[in-house]
Amino acid sequence: MKVPSLRGLRSPRVMAIAAIAAGGLVAAVLPSSAEVSAQSVPVAAIRVESPATLLARGAAVAVTVTVVCQPGSSGSVNIEVTENAGGRIAKGFESAQVPSCTGGFQPVTLNVAAEPTVPFRAGTAFGQASVFVNGPGGFNQARDDREFKIVRSLSRMA
Repeated sequence: MKVPSLRGLRSPRVMAIAAIAAGGLVAAVLPSSAEVSAQSVPVAAIRVESPATLLARGAAVAVTVTVVCQPGSSGSVNIEVTENAGGRIAKGFESAQVPSCTGGFQPVTLNVAAEPTVPFRAGTAFGQASVFVNGPGGFNQARDDREFKIVRSLSRMA
């Protein structure tokens, strides 16, 4: 008895048919789950926005984070900013409250003071932001780590 070869099953035509069939299966399943996710508000999300604005000649930087959390929840946001400022490390930390979540995008601006030894400068910094939310869905958190620009003032960006 001869065993059939699998070589024909790896042909481009068979692979294309298999890909189309797999895509059809995924499309049949996605609409129901996509509909649920479109109606659901994320439990907690945060994003560090760019640019941030230099304050008091580098003594601080105003960083905006955008927070999303379930309506009726409240929470807090934290951010740590680190920047290579001319070969030295400038850094600072700040936190603020999110008094009442709306379920939509909520900007929160934090004024992060530089630690006493090295001021911030216009350039590229790294932010590590977290949001901690307490509400109807229980306790949840989210984090965003990213590079962002620091500018002297928003009017100089043009």
